[in-house]
Amino acid sequence: MHPSAHANAMTETRPETRPETGTQARPRATTTGTLAELLQARLVGPADIPLADIAPLDKATPGALTFIRDQRHAGAWATSNASAALVTEGVRLDDPDTSDRAILFVPDADRALLTLLEAFAEQAAPPVPEPGIDPSAHVDPSAHVDGAAIGPMCVVGPNARVEAGAVLVSNVAIGPGVTVGADSVLHAGVVVQHGCTIGRRCTLHPGVVVGADGFGYLPGPQGPIKIPHLGAVAIEDDAEIGANTCIDRGKLADTRIGRGTKIDNLCQIGHNGDIGNNVIICGCCAIAGSVTIHDGVTIAGNVRLSDGVTVGAGATIGAGSGVINDVPAGETWLGGPAQPAREAAANYAQLRTLAKDMRQIRKRLRDA
Repeated sequence: MHPSAHANAMTETRPETRPETGTQARPRATTTGTLAELLQARLVGPADIPLADIAPLDKATPGALTFIRDQRHAGAWATSNASAALVTEGVRLDDPDTSDRAILFVPDADRALLTLLEAFAEQAAPPVPEPGIDPSAHVDPSAHVDGAAIGPMCVVGPNARVEAGAVLVSNVAIGPGVTVGADSVLHAGVVVQHGCTIGRRCTLHPGVVVGADGFGYLPGPQGPIKIPHLGAVAIEDDAEIGANTCIDRGKLADTRIGRGTKIDNLCQIGHNGDIGNNVIICGCCAIAGSVTIHDGVTIAGNVRLSDGVTVGAGATIGAGSGVINDVPAGETWLGGPAQPAREAAANYAQLRTLAKDMRQIRKRLRDA
């Protein structure tokens, strides 16, 4: 069940405002019994233990809820200071004493934690700004702002369109002819340059730049000659772009970010890229120009993809890899240069003993 359906059940966890700062505090204490009902968990232990925090096993303090997803983490429960734990059914705990602590057994501790965090977040999130234009913002007379919230120091350029429910938090620059879809949120310092499109319900975190020129030059007698980039960037519905990520405009066609795709912080997406739906790209990735990434791909952190590479649907690229060849659909590749995971693992295993093996070979040659 979606956490929003539980809103009435969480009256004990509504956030309070700190009077000295005006910011919202973490949710007030709830109890193990209330959470068991919320998560439909099997409760072992007292139902009246107060809980006011969520923390990892090694950082939890009394009054905190923690989680144990699998047997590998179960041993830390005995030394944890947490008052309660979400535990995946079937995991055996070394210290099952529940006289003063509680265990909430659920089918999947990670999923249960997600439900809980979403429910807390709904009530602890800052209020959505009311539609309107801050006096310090500048909106061009030809722009169309329809029921959106335009925050302090924002600029909305000529013929731009900001649809109903969209929020430009502060210092957001919207260039000429840009469209920002309904219910999208552009956080502080976001720049969307001319002609680009942001879909509905998108989130762009602080410092994102959409639509800078692609990095394209030809050699010339007096130095590099810049290639004009006439395309734009199209970010489709429900995408999320992490802080300080840059997405370059295409040379002829648009650079595309597909529906539901999530891109982490500090990534570079080169010109003419075509990134499919529901793709995950973790932090510090560098994706060169004209790369095609099909639906459902997962790219771990600090991956580099060379010009023109294609990654097939559902593939996974391991952290730190350098991809210079096409990756078939559904396969897992890693390494530099990247190759199928089984081959890469075998090569790494040989490489770890290479120096020792070479010493033994040289010794045998000398002794022969």
